[in-house]
Amino acid sequence: MSTFHFQPVKGQAREIITAILKSPEVAACHRKAALALRLACEEIVMNVTAYAYPEGKSEGFLDVDISKTDRITIRFEDGGVPFNPLEQQKPDTRLSWKNRRIGGLGIFLVRRKVDDVRYVYENGKNVLTIEKVI
Repeated sequence: MSTFHFQPVKGQAREIITAILKSPEVAACHRKAALALRLACEEIVMNVTAYAYPEGKSEGFLDVDISKTDRITIRFEDGGVPFNPLEQQKPDTRLSWKNRRIGGLGIFLVRRKVDDVRYVYENGKNVLTIEKVI
């Protein structure tokens, strides 16, 4: 199991994503699973770094736990503003880019690339867990 603690979150999205992808659990995945996890992690980490903490709040954190069995499980935990991405309205992908509402496309893609996505707000923390069968 790999465990990471990142602080502060602002401005460190690339570093966080790289650390996750280089973890032994993810690095050992076959190419198709690794690409799916990369897309999902990029979306999740970019959203946490951009929106979880109000401007000027530098004590933010993002903890990431990665485990591997017959699947890769990645648990993202942050102390930012409560936000359940699974409650976002699904985007209407039939509309042109110009006519679509902003928001919701990222979590839509995450849900399509991984096998399970769960969210809970507990102990003052957002906890988003993704699983990809390998």
